[in-house]
Amino acid sequence: MKKVLLISNKVFHYRVSNYNYFAQRFREEEIQFLVRANELQKNNPYPLEFDFKAIPFSFFKYKRAIEHIQPDVVILFLHLKDLIIWPLIHWLKLKGIPVVYWNKGINLEVRAPQLRNHLFYYVHSRCDAILLYSRHNIADIQPKNRSKVFIASNTINFARLPQVSQSKDEIKREYNIPFKKVVLFVGRMRRVKKVEHLVEAFNSIDEPDFGCVIVGESMGYDLRSMIKKKNVLYLGEIFDPTNEGMSRLFKASDVFCIPGDVGLGLNEAFHWGLPVVTEDGLQPPEIHYLTEGRNGFVVPENDLGALRDKLLLLLRHDDLRAQFSQAAREDIARDASIENMFSGFRSCVQALLSGSAAR
Repeated sequence: MKKVLLISNKVFHYRVSNYNYFAQRFREEEIQFLVRANELQKNNPYPLEFDFKAIPFSFFKYKRAIEHIQPDVVILFLHLKDLIIWPLIHWLKLKGIPVVYWNKGINLEVRAPQLRNHLFYYVHSRCDAILLYSRHNIADIQPKNRSKVFIASNTINFARLPQVSQSKDEIKREYNIPFKKVVLFVGRMRRVKKVEHLVEAFNSIDEPDFGCVIVGESMGYDLRSMIKKKNVLYLGEIFDPTNEGMSRLFKASDVFCIPGDVGLGLNEAFHWGLPVVTEDGLQPPEIHYLTEGRNGFVVPENDLGALRDKLLLLLRHDDLRAQFSQAAREDIARDASIENMFSGFRSCVQALLSGSAAR
């Protein structure tokens, strides 16, 4: 049986569900899928259905692990700041083990990162294949390396999200949400998320039936002082490894809004039928699941008036919101299924095992 080894930084619980799926599908093709990482998220609710070990980052520890496993392909899911990536790439090449770089391609959260991009370009050139989150990021790969690219559309395993039997009104009572229509923000409030834009937009909204619910680690934001009206409810950080609480909040909401970096929150919102409103700018690959005027809106960057207007448009018009909701469900099921993501991994691995990938 062939072996594919994924070397990763911290494995979050939603990735465990993905890797369980990958392991099952690879087994069907007589390939063993193994994962080694420096950490597994605490209180992960999913059983590990793949070979996993946590190993602190050390080149020599991972060198020994690779020599013991003897993988046929190694996939690196590491940041460039994970310094282990640098000796690993060169040692794997020296040993003749095909190596894959899996990521967004470059850092999409900074503007004009000319010098930093050259570090990414170097990694691309040293690896035998590149797995990208989206076909739209091929433009960030140098032409000489584009023949190495495979696309694994980034997503979560929707089949493992919990079912929610409660009604919207029951969920709102549970969380003391007083609003008839709800705009939901979920995420760690890194600066690229621009949560302050959403709060400012609602500070200028005077319709009492419309409210905003914000969930996540504040990461230095003083949200209490930013919120000027009773139409914004901050629930804080919800510890929810099984995703049951968050699934209930998605079901209770009507629109999803992260003004900045939408990330996988967009996938989950679309799964629950929530149209997404966000801003143009430094967006991650998941933004390409959004089709303007069909399942959401992208307003000009830093245009808080436009952000407010699009939110109000969807909140005021039930028929329009229902159309967007149906499109959101259809589009994310078609474009971002876990099988679509796996197919990118399978194509990449099969090409390397057969020797047909550009190396």
